[in-house]
Amino acid sequence: MSISTTDSPEDKKENLRKLKEFHKITMTELGVNDYSLIPKLAYRPSGKTDLHVSFFYSEISKGQDVYLEFTDRNNVPEDPERTLYLWSFNPHFEEEYEKTDPTAGTGHIRYLVPVDEFKVIKKYSLDAVKPDKETKPAIADFSLPDPEIDPPINEMTIRDIAAIMLGKPVSKKEWLNNIIKSK
Repeated sequence: MSISTTDSPEDKKENLRKLKEFHKITMTELGVNDYSLIPKLAYRPSGKTDLHVSFFYSEISKGQDVYLEFTDRNNVPEDPERTLYLWSFNPHFEEEYEKTDPTAGTGHIRYLVPVDEFKVIKKYSLDAVKPDKETKPAIADFSLPDPEIDPPINEMTIRDIAAIMLGKPVSKKEWLNNIIKSK
């Protein structure tokens, strides 16, 4: 399934269709029939240190969860693992999320949601996302290092302990951060 990188509205729409088709099997496996799947750009807003996604009111005000994949402005996936995320509906979004200035850019208010609020639903193996390869994606959601080579506890750092205790993915060990994010 080849994704176009051109700027035309037709290609952008076709890329969105391909993105939704790519995740269709996963959504069926999850038993989710009525869902919103949106391509989004993760970026660091001015004055912020962490990544955010901006949502329009119409995207998060429907009272339902939103599934998303990080893409560029042409709906081309940016993550080689094609990670599928979930933003759980927050009925207090208007009060809890920072809003953008409506006069800047499009003239619409957008709500800035920190990326660390998203739950990882599925990461696909790199083999599953090679262009023009029509295969069912392999699950790689929750993989720990091989038990034979799993790091011993005496190699745990204070940062690792803080990550576990705070439930925040701040460790330098990616596998530990993935476990924390999956909660």
